[in-house]
Amino acid sequence: MWNRIKALVWKEFLQLRRDRLTIGFVLVMPLAQILIFGFAVNTDVKHLPCVVYDESRSQESRDFVDGLAATQYFDLKSRVDSEAAFTREIDMGRAQVGVWFPPDYARKLRSGGTAEAMVVVDASNPTTASNAIATAVGVSQMRGTTLLFQRMGYGQATQPIPPIDLRVRPWYNPNLRSPNFIVPGLVGVILAMTCVIYASGSIVKEKERGTLDQVMVTPVRPFELFLGKIIPVIGVAYLQLTVLFGAARLLFAVPIAGSVPLLYATALFFIVPMLGVGILLSTAADTQAQSTQMAILTFLPMVFLSGYIFPIEGMPLFFQGLAQIIPLTHFLIIVRAIVLRGAGMEAFWPQLIKLTVFGMVVWSMALRVMKRASA
Repeated sequence: MWNRIKALVWKEFLQLRRDRLTIGFVLVMPLAQILIFGFAVNTDVKHLPCVVYDESRSQESRDFVDGLAATQYFDLKSRVDSEAAFTREIDMGRAQVGVWFPPDYARKLRSGGTAEAMVVVDASNPTTASNAIATAVGVSQMRGTTLLFQRMGYGQATQPIPPIDLRVRPWYNPNLRSPNFIVPGLVGVILAMTCVIYASGSIVKEKERGTLDQVMVTPVRPFELFLGKIIPVIGVAYLQLTVLFGAARLLFAVPIAGSVPLLYATALFFIVPMLGVGILLSTAADTQAQSTQMAILTFLPMVFLSGYIFPIEGMPLFFQGLAQIIPLTHFLIIVRAIVLRGAGMEAFWPQLIKLTVFGMVVWSMALRVMKRASA
């Protein structure tokens, strides 16, 4: 009996050794998860892009900005000269934090009064916003304490009047509600999963049933075959998009601040590349089990590295670069810009270009693999 069991066990190991995809699924996926969670996952985000509107133009305001930069949580990206430019930098997503000093900021500090300053934070991501707010308030308190001790030393502070009154304004998600950030991103994740998994089984089913060869000997071209496979999925994806945003609005009170037609139009720039990924996997796989494994291997890194849960700004540079070739990364920027900030196409046209380029590349690869397989 034991000899028969040993022979069966040895046979299974031999089959496993020949199945490289299963070995990759068993070994590579856990290793990738360890690397991602160990290196890329970081909720303590630093180097947030910051814009400064300094009407005071004084040494006191520059000292405050230097204090913010010294924490490494803020990177000064630009200085603007008008309220409109200040608002535009944050609306366009070029800055996540804005600091505004009124003209009398330095005069009030020098006269022993309380000077006001304002910090605006893009609260689309509550985790990032909370860290930014806490850091800015901490810098303000430290700077205020230093000024208060100086006043006491000069005999100017007979009463402990706070030197700095920092006004914090979280924009786009003023209550820092997590559903406002999570739910729109979840829509993108579900769309990606639907497109990749559904499309990854479309061609390989024909292979397993033996009908693919019959189709290929007809006048149908590979591109026409692909169109016939993906057009129904596009309809399903748009139906899914409608149901998900309807549920988000009714169940979680997630507002859609921007244009709904624009949201639907830009979704196509994401759906088509993701279907291309699924079709590419389907043409490369020989069985449905292989296509499912390849889809999971492809999909899980997308979720973790796209900024859906963990901010990309907190990842090492290597993973930040890797995130730029993931379509979900760019669609999340688009959907959150429209839903939360009410932004127009001028705020995310670079993401649309990247999605278009990615779609052209992945569909070209799928067509090349399909032609090679049918030759």
